[in-house]
Amino acid sequence: MPRVKRGVTAHHRHKKIIKAAKGYRGRRKNVFKLAKNAVMKAGINAYRDRKLKKRTFHQLWVLRINNACREHDIKYSRFIYGCELAGMAINRKMLAELAINEPDVFKEIVEKAKAVLPKEGEAPDLNELKKRFGKAEKPKPKMPKSPFVEKVENGEKETKKKVEKKAKKPEKEEKEEK
Repeated sequence: MPRVKRGVTAHHRHKKIIKAAKGYRGRRKNVFKLAKNAVMKAGINAYRDRKLKKRTFHQLWVLRINNACREHDIKYSRFIYGCELAGMAINRKMLAELAINEPDVFKEIVEKAKAVLPKEGEAPDLNELKKRFGKAEKPKPKMPKSPFVEKVENGEKETKKKVEKKAKKPEKEEKEEK
């Protein structure tokens, strides 16, 4: 059996890691052992921070919307609730952009949200909300009938085979009686 030399694959793997570590400081950029650890750590941080970035931006948008709402004498939570009641489906990113770049448009949105809101300290009319959002009693979906299950009595499922066996038993009993 011939000898297998693996230098080519190892070199390719090392080259790939060193390329990913380009721009790192010190020996982390050109020593494979250190570069491998640096690239692994960078990947872990990048994965975690992609999630963190979304969280941070959401916080920023909420902060901007809250600040703009306070200028119009309404709290952020009441404003969002009013938007839901009015049926306005604008996400927080767009609301924040409108609050900063288009204050007149944002003011109109706030006025619409205020108009729909119940007075502060009062509970909303639940029946009206159910009608508006269509959350009144919805009919339960019917389950399709299984071809394998004939009938269910007393919580016991009877398959077609069981039903056939029960049907055959009385025939045997009739023969024995004659």
